[in-house]
Amino acid sequence: MRPPSCRLALSLALVFTTACHKPQASKLEEPIKPAHTLTADELLAEYQKNEVGADQKYKNKPIQVTGTVAGVKKAPLLGYFVGLGSPQEGEGYDLMCFLDPSAEEDAGKLKVGDKVTLMGRCDGKPGGLQLKMSGCWLVK
Repeated sequence: MRPPSCRLALSLALVFTTACHKPQASKLEEPIKPAHTLTADELLAEYQKNEVGADQKYKNKPIQVTGTVAGVKKAPLLGYFVGLGSPQEGEGYDLMCFLDPSAEEDAGKLKVGDKVTLMGRCDGKPGGLQLKMSGCWLVK
């Protein structure tokens, strides 16, 4: 019979060896597929026609929108966003697409007037204000 310290050492060696050779989970993630693909103007028009119906169709779903950059700005406490459509009074935009941090570098290269496609989650019109998306990134 082996002394207890020897059995402990063998047990620990077995645990470490097994742990080191565990198969790794796949790091590849499935790409997110948009529930809807449309232009910023189409999305805005649906919200203007019927906000309740548009929320039921788009809110909290991944959508892909294409539009014209009206501004690339930072909102206090909310982060960076790309404004699509036409700038309104008070620097409001038709659609505010708040960026995922991973998209900030790409967004830094945009200029007003560029045509862009963004993917993100539709947040509807929180507080009845502007149409908003969050977690957005540029589709290349």
